[in-house]
Amino acid sequence: MASSRASLMPAALVVLALCMTILNGMSAFVGTQPALRSTNRVAMEVEWHGGLNRDVVEVFFTAPAQGERTRMVVTPTTTIDQILKDGRKALGFDQEWIPDSDFTLYNEDFPDTPLKGTIGECGLVDFGYEVHMYFTPK
Repeated sequence: MASSRASLMPAALVVLALCMTILNGMSAFVGTQPALRSTNRVAMEVEWHGGLNRDVVEVFFTAPAQGERTRMVVTPTTTIDQILKDGRKALGFDQEWIPDSDFTLYNEDFPDTPLKGTIGECGLVDFGYEVHMYFTPK
């Protein structure tokens, strides 16, 4: 008799744990709804309409053909050449025998227009700016 109780004990514990998990999950779901409804309406009405309001901006530097990506911090006066040099180094594509001129940077939103000059002149915005690097040997 004792051995049959011992064999049922682990199964009973598993069922109990499963029931508790389900009940806790349900109460947590129901419990969070009022909190979502009572948020401050002023905070919800704030929208960001783009533009550049910051002196330092994080941008994504991506090599789509290789599936590589990194982040870097730039200022609006950072040159495209410097971003290319820093991005190649960060991703490990800084071989001395391949010149920087064999790569071209594009904004992900305007893939037909190569970036030139400073990043600030290329439509830099506060959030979500991404440049793509392509190998374009000359």
